[in-house]
Amino acid sequence: MIYSFRQNNSGGYFTKPAKNIIVKNARDESHAIEIATDAGMYADGVAGGVDCSCCGDRWYGISDEHETLDDAIAYVNDGYRDHDGIPQYIVVDDLDVLDTVLE
Repeated sequence: MIYSFRQNNSGGYFTKPAKNIIVKNARDESHAIEIATDAGMYADGVAGGVDCSCCGDRWYGISDEHETLDDAIAYVNDGYRDHDGIPQYIVVDDLDVLDTVLE
């Protein structure tokens, strides 16, 4: 199973590492969350004072599941796109960045 995590543009902007983190080869969703967190995703940004309280937490923290990497890439590329220098997605596999795409 492939997992993807989407970033909210809290405060009106996106931040690195990417708008979406795609995780390959995780054992399960919990492991995927661990890998995505190590790649730059975080939880409870509003409570921690790093995200905008009116926009909400930057990272949703809930994964979308995909059968293939191509399905995951198509899914994240169908979302919000802005040419702001932040990659549309990164693909990580147990803490190694495998691919980054700047849109």
